[in-house]
Amino acid sequence: MARTISVLKWESEQEVENAVHDVKAEMDERGELSKDTERAMQHSLLVADPDLTNHFLRRIREQVPDALHYFEEEGGGT
Repeated sequence: MARTISVLKWESEQEVENAVHDVKAEMDERGELSKDTERAMQHSLLVADPDLTNHFLRRIREQVPDALHYFEEEGGGT
């Protein structure tokens, strides 16, 4: 089942948590991220507040470590 991933600027930790949930769901379902999801999340990382970017990367590291390589170069952070 195709899902729509929206490109947005995260404004809250809840929006980051939703993004992490989307990444986890896609990784669980497909074993990888689609190019659309990868691009959308990388864009969000680039335009987000640094604190939210770091929160996203921490949560990916905790919940979906296999997906971290999609974001390390684009987002940086801790």
